[in-house]
Amino acid sequence: MNLVGHVAVALAPAAPPPSTEFLVGCMLPDLAAIARVRVARPNGELGEGVAFHHACDHVFHESEWFRSTNRKLRDALIAAGVDSGPARACSHAGVEMLLDGRLVEDRGVDTHARVVLDAVTTGAPALGALAPDSARDAWVARLRTIGRSLDPAQYRDPRFVAERLHRMTAGRRRIELRADHVDTVTATLHQFRPAIADAATGVVDAVRQATPIPRRPA
Repeated sequence: MNLVGHVAVALAPAAPPPSTEFLVGCMLPDLAAIARVRVARPNGELGEGVAFHHACDHVFHESEWFRSTNRKLRDALIAAGVDSGPARACSHAGVEMLLDGRLVEDRGVDTHARVVLDAVTTGAPALGALAPDSARDAWVARLRTIGRSLDPAQYRDPRFVAERLHRMTAGRRRIELRADHVDTVTATLHQFRPAIADAATGVVDAVRQATPIPRRPA
């Protein structure tokens, strides 16, 4: 799952939302991946959020829906001329981002995702302690940039997703998406977007049922 998906799973119906600190933890592993920084496992509610993130990812990635959709998108990209390495990377992350694009149409999910991104911006110095000394300044700067610039609603746009995939894979020789394949990826994502959107609510419900949120005593 991607940034918004983890927040959506944590927002269980008929239950009070988790703390913002917990939700920041839900996003933290993905933020570290975007920044390409290895960070230590935090304690407290932040750490509980990180643990919840990994539990959700395990359930999601093992689900038949993700495996099937990922495989179909990968095969479609390869058939359209995208190299196999980039096709695998783009299918995996592309499914997750398009899922975010549908989930963020829910006002509650959108509001909480933006609150978390604001908290990442303001809390960047404290989160900086999780990174090695040599990477700390870059990590803090990257968190601030992500928190200020990322608009979750942009995941609704296959072109934005394709361009983000191009940036994410840049410099990674085996999975790097070529610039001249961005249009191809955009067109293929357009084809898959409706089916992913239709499945989004059910996918989140299934992941939520399999990964209960830890609740602290009142």
